[in-house]
Amino acid sequence: MTVSRRQFVLRRLHSLTGIFPIGAYLFAHIFLENTFVLAGGESFESLVRGIGAIPRQVLLATEILLIWGPLLFHSAYGFVRVGQAELDNPLRTDYLGAWLYTLQRLSGVVAFVFIGWHVWSTRLQYYFHGTEITYAFIRGIMTDPLRFSFFLIGVLACVFHFTNGIWTFAVTWGITVGQRAQRTLRVAALSLCVVMYGTALAIMMAFRA
Repeated sequence: MTVSRRQFVLRRLHSLTGIFPIGAYLFAHIFLENTFVLAGGESFESLVRGIGAIPRQVLLATEILLIWGPLLFHSAYGFVRVGQAELDNPLRTDYLGAWLYTLQRLSGVVAFVFIGWHVWSTRLQYYFHGTEITYAFIRGIMTDPLRFSFFLIGVLACVFHFTNGIWTFAVTWGITVGQRAQRTLRVAALSLCVVMYGTALAIMMAFRA
């Protein structure tokens, strides 16, 4: 499949935004924010108070520029790539790679639905209705069987999409050019997936405790 210059630039931007700022935010959201709850509800409340001290206009502008804007672009062009999946799959002869390629697209769709719901039920409720994202608020979500199940699936999709995307990013940008380097990075990326999801699962269970 011939790639035009416009497609080349869009694919590079799509790959880049998946790592930074979106992937970087996901990493920070798990390890630097929500891990506060592992030390107890009051620890998480201290985080909430710290974020609440930031002027709302500054917080909103930051989220639009660094999170929501890049996320909308990455999602929109991601759906374009999903439609092209059968035409530009470079891993058809690699059994594991072909499966990961397919899961990358499927996880992106699931992650898009989950993130949309998550943003609506948390951040937009905060901006529109002044709903504070407290320990009790999140615990209410985590103790609801349906929403908790959705979290389990949605977070897994987000984490896999990001960590496997690290591998595709490195290949796309010519960082890993040899098979050995690509195999090593694939193992590292899947290992990171296990660590991130394990941490996220511990966080979710802490909210249920």
